[in-house]
Amino acid sequence: MKILIAEDDEMLRALLADFLTELGHEVRSAANGAELVKFALEGRPDLVVTDLHMPEMKGNTMIAMLDMYPDLAGLPVIIISGATAYELADMGIPADIPVLPKPFDFARISAELAKVSGRIRE
Repeated sequence: MKILIAEDDEMLRALLADFLTELGHEVRSAANGAELVKFALEGRPDLVVTDLHMPEMKGNTMIAMLDMYPDLAGLPVIIISGATAYELADMGIPADIPVLPKPFDFARISAELAKVSGRIRE
């Protein structure tokens, strides 16, 4: 699977990228939502894994922007964030987008990847 990551914490971004690469995925990392949108337009990914609170462009804005492009609309997204349920609702995060809490758990990320992978193949 081709996965784009948006995470402003360099150490977390590298850790997540290494984990996903070891699972056999093609991974490209961005430090913020604006950079991820640029990467997505260069080559459509199968999945986006993103934080919400980032500089330049927040994750919720990035998700909305991706949906503006016909080739990227409906792209599967997994959010990894320390945001509370209230913050998620306030940001307008759709209920069907999985949100994994920080600090993240590799087993939960793997489980979500399996779900997304199954939907992509259908």
